[in-house]
Amino acid sequence: MNPLLKDLALETLRDPASAARRILSMGLSSQAIWTGVALVAVVNTLLYSLSILQFEGMTGAQTGMNLPILYLALLSAAMVIGALVLQWIGKMMGGTAEFLDLLVLLAWLQGLRAVAQAALIALMMVSTSLANLAALALGLYGLWLMAQFVKTAQGWDSLGKAIMSLVLAGVGFVLALSIFVLLIGASSMGM
Repeated sequence: MNPLLKDLALETLRDPASAARRILSMGLSSQAIWTGVALVAVVNTLLYSLSILQFEGMTGAQTGMNLPILYLALLSAAMVIGALVLQWIGKMMGGTAEFLDLLVLLAWLQGLRAVAQAALIALMMVSTSLANLAALALGLYGLWLMAQFVKTAQGWDSLGKAIMSLVLAGVGFVLALSIFVLLIGASSMGM
């Protein structure tokens, strides 16, 4: 792993507000941000497919959930719609974050999620129960990291405000993602 990325990942885990400020201060171009979004979406999709194949192989059950193109589209849309909704809610609550600021932070968190997913796939080979427990803990910690990132990006000093914006954005996100899924024709696919 690139030493800069490793250092930034460790900083994200230790001091997420500082890591968010560092990411935002990099001044990445919109092209670099969009490339990062695409890269983490593809990597997460590959890891998701691998974990489904591993689960199906271990249990013998056919889940029918290994739809990589759909997962890639949904994950990509989730990052973009998530950034849009967080910006909109944030502006209503006095925040200052711009769309690309939020998008780069979400992409970074998805990159860290890919690393965690790879570790969970390895852990699943040892113990499924332990992997499930670790996934729950990582999911909760990921929400806390996201709240810290949103607080920093929006320029707030209150974590409560960031959590409230995430709750409101979650409702808006579900509505927007539902519309997106309908637009891509998931209802005709039987979903």
